[in-house]
Formats: sequence, structure tokens, C-alpha cells
Amino acid sequence: MDINQEKDTSKPNNLKKNRQTLVLLFVMFITPVALAYAAYFGNWFSGPGGAQGDLVSADLVTDIEDYDFIRQDGSKITGKEFETLYWWIVPINPDTCDEACAKLNLYTVNQVFAGLGKEASRIKELAILPTGFHGYKDDFPHATSEFTSNGVEALRESQKKATHDLEANYIYLVDPLGNIFMRYPFIKDKNDAPILGRKLRKDILHLYKYSRLG
Repeated sequence: MDINQEKDTSKPNNLKKNRQTLVLLFVMFITPVALAYAAYFGNWFSGPGGAQGDLVSADLVTDIEDYDFIRQDGSKITGKEFETLYWWIVPINPDTCDEACAKLNLYTVNQVFAGLGKEASRIKELAILPTGFHGYKDDFPHATSEFTSNGVEALRESQKKATHDLEANYIYLVDPLGNIFMRYPFIKDKNDAPILGRKLRKDILHLYKYSRLG
């Protein structure tokens, strides 16, 4: 058989294998997240077992890359760093949440994180701290940022979906594709910490159940 003919017949096989690989990747990584979305936005958890946080309406869900996250050293947190994992993002406005308030909410999130055990490897925490807030890096070592009093600024130069800053004093849940789709208001009373902790834990475990990432 002619060598050139062998090469020609191998091309369709390679294309077929490439397509199969893409389909497999889609099934492995995209479908689980889609199922988790269907579970929440499709009201699979309506009633007492429903979502504990405030769902962002489907038409207002924004991408993490729509916002400008800057580390204290001046480097940007890129969208790539948010891929494949869930995130809790905690922007703080010092005008309406002092250091005691910040510590209470960050401590609550961190306690839930620690209580997840081996499942904690599937989620990360990001505290977005204003200038002058210190002593949080041990609990939130992944990244910290300075930000305006209005919260995390949307990327004004982009043509992306975000049309407003990310409002501060909420705990945001971000999916492995970078979508910000749920939030929980800050608490001011330490007696409310167990309630907030249960909400955070229940939602993330429900999402783990319907996705198989990690």
C-alpha cells in the first residue's frame, strides 16, 4: 500500500478520536455543573430542602472575569485561577462592616471550610479586604485584595455582562466555570453564625452531590 494512502486513511481516524475526546471532556466537566444548575434553577430543591442562599436570577448570573480582583502586591487574580473548583468570595465594606463584623463572617466561612474534611479540596475561599484590615491571611491564604467602598469593581473597559460592582458584605458562591450564582448576606450577631454555617454547608454539599468535579 502506498505510504501517502496510509496517511490519508489515518486522518479520519484521528479526527474521530479528537471528537470523542472532546465529547468525553464535555461529559466529565461541563455536564456535572449543568446538572447542579438544573437542580437549583429547576427547583429540584424547592421547599425545606431547597437552596439556602439567595439565588442570583439566571439572567443576572455574572462571570468572575467580569470583575477586577487585585492582590495586595498589585498582581491580578485571573479567571484561570477560579477554574475547576467552587469558590466562596467574601468582599467586605468597612463603612458598614467593621473588623469585628469581618472576623465573624470570615471565621464562619472558615469553620465550614474546615468541617468539610476531604471535600474541602473542591472549594476555595477568597477574602477581599480593604486597606487597613490585617491578620486574616492565615484563614484566607489564597488571595486578598483592596477594593473600593462599593465592593469589587466591574471591568468597565470590557463588553462583558457585569453592569455593576460586586456588592460587598455578602458571601458569594462561584461555580467551577466561574459563574457567580448564589449569595448569603453577612451576619452581625455571633448567635447567627451556626445558622449561616449550616446554610453554606448544606448548599455546597448539595452541589457536590450533583456534580462530580474534583
